[in-house]
Amino acid sequence: MRTRTLLFIMIVAVAVGIAAYVWSESDRSLANANDLPVKESITASALLDAFTLDETVANARFVGAEEQVIQVSGTIRAMEPVDEGHTNLILETGNDLAGVVCEFANDDLDPNWRSGANVRVNGFCTGLLLDVVLVRCTAAPSK
Repeated sequence: MRTRTLLFIMIVAVAVGIAAYVWSESDRSLANANDLPVKESITASALLDAFTLDETVANARFVGAEEQVIQVSGTIRAMEPVDEGHTNLILETGNDLAGVVCEFANDDLDPNWRSGANVRVNGFCTGLLLDVVLVRCTAAPSK
């Protein structure tokens, strides 16, 4: 009887451990762009140029196999609300047909930013889709 009780306790302990791990992983949020180190800093126009020159090389450099933060600097061309909680900030590239789109949660968007302002943005590049797209962006901290 003692062996059965010990086996039952071990099974329950393992089940509780697995349940706790699954709960912690399912409750984990995505990393913020300011929580990770910046891999590379680049201007918006240079970023677009890199993707138009060789998209495969640019994907390897800026998107990467693992999530990486890049810092993009440029001038705000436009700010467009996407939905109730998000705004796209479009950085000028010198190309009327393409820009760098930075998706912000409204809580992460600097309330003082307006069209024409020079900004630095940290974000996760997802690649080229007419525009170069950065997601989960934050205002880069002041130096």
